[in-house]
Amino acid sequence: MRKHLGNVPWAFAAVLFFVAGCSHAVFPTGGNGGNGTSPVILSFHDTPPSGVTITSFEVTITGAVLQPGNVSLLATPQTIELTQLQTNSVVLSTTKVPPATYTSLQITYANPQFTFLNDSGVPVTVGGQTCNAGASCVVTTPTATTLTNTLSATSVPPFQSLTVSSTNQTLLEFDVNLNNIIQPNFSLDFSKSGAVSVSQSANSSGTTTTIGTMNVIGQVGSVTTTQFQLTASTGQTLTIAANSNTLFEFARASCTNNNFTCVATGQIVDANINVLSDGTLAATEVDFDDSLNTQQVSGTIVSETGTPPTSFQMVVHNTVPAVASLPPGTPVTVTIGNTTSFVINNGLFVLPASVTFATTSDLLVGQEVEVRVASGTSISNSAFTTDRLALEPSQFPAAISSINPGNLSFFVNNLSPLFTQAPSGSITQIQVFTSTSTPSQTQFQTLPTGAFADLTSATPNNVVFVGGFLFNTIGATGSPSLAVEIVRTPIPGT
Repeated sequence: MRKHLGNVPWAFAAVLFFVAGCSHAVFPTGGNGGNGTSPVILSFHDTPPSGVTITSFEVTITGAVLQPGNVSLLATPQTIELTQLQTNSVVLSTTKVPPATYTSLQITYANPQFTFLNDSGVPVTVGGQTCNAGASCVVTTPTATTLTNTLSATSVPPFQSLTVSSTNQTLLEFDVNLNNIIQPNFSLDFSKSGAVSVSQSANSSGTTTTIGTMNVIGQVGSVTTTQFQLTASTGQTLTIAANSNTLFEFARASCTNNNFTCVATGQIVDANINVLSDGTLAATEVDFDDSLNTQQVSGTIVSETGTPPTSFQMVVHNTVPAVASLPPGTPVTVTIGNTTSFVINNGLFVLPASVTFATTSDLLVGQEVEVRVASGTSISNSAFTTDRLALEPSQFPAAISSINPGNLSFFVNNLSPLFTQAPSGSITQIQVFTSTSTPSQTQFQTLPTGAFADLTSATPNNVVFVGGFLFNTIGATGSPSLAVEIVRTPIPGT
């Protein structure tokens, strides 16, 4: 893990920071750098495409180079899954670069692949393979006309010249727009106008500040008195600090201390993390998920069998520990065991009193779930039986249709075909409940100059990305309900 940079003369810091919707995002760390350099942090987001339900989009970022000077911001290629970065973030690197004025940035990509749900009603041919109506299909080798994107003053939106000084820490925040990358024939063009937009922010105070947040699930490695290591499904290992401000939720682990002493090697935990301007990580909350020797598979439910369902199909987004046969984007069939338990992985986030996730009747297409492989069974041919279902935050784009300040909620429509053409019935709107806690646990994020900073300043037709716990309340209220953790507005130009 990078040491604190307070002892290093600042020059320029760029952090590559992707923000899109990856709930279990991870990032690598590097060395300290030397005198005459300053860290740059790179991050990414994702804006999903319209008119088609992309349930997974994975790509490897192979390079990010500033000009003039051919200054690389990425030490090693990093693979990310974009659909889970709509209300979450992934930091790719913190790199020390020389002070200068940089006028362009070239990003290169490799090995893109995506999974889509064919909700068109007719067979679709992509890359020589036929995807039947209602099926989830994986495109492992899509046609890609261009795998580079050069951002400069002539880009749409333009790239602002990046001036590096000896007193700056700089965050470069990217949004990858799948609407512009995926063409009508399903080919990919990363060079299209608006495919990637970038915003910049600089910290010149000389002190370490929080520049972003992220959520990651993984398996605990080594544990010391002040920090722990977490290995994610990508194989990357993060070193995360814990302090007196870190909150813990270990009731499921039967650890009465409910503090850092509960964290143990081999556990699967869910961590909310602050990304600091010096490139280090600090946990704000750590929640116990499961014990050693269990297998978790997370993904989005895309179809159900039976009413109430006895099984469902989901598209994999994450596996902990990693399962080589289930990379992101794999459709899997999950049979619900007779003794399956139901839990909600909300940690310390307070849910509305009226929602439940306790039986198969509470399952809904579009929910993000974490599924435990039943004890004594195994994964075979992309299918397995579960003995526990955990509700995870779903994330998706929508438009605000109406606002009810009285109960701190709003309705959204313009939903993905995943909802509107669901086999179990069309879902045209979702009621979104913000937190009633004081202070509110719902975060309103603007990237970088969004439409509103809280519910009181929102207006109908605002386009937003929402992330939270999706409940099947159709029978009681006429629409699903979302207990929202994050409301994010798009980066301008995407």
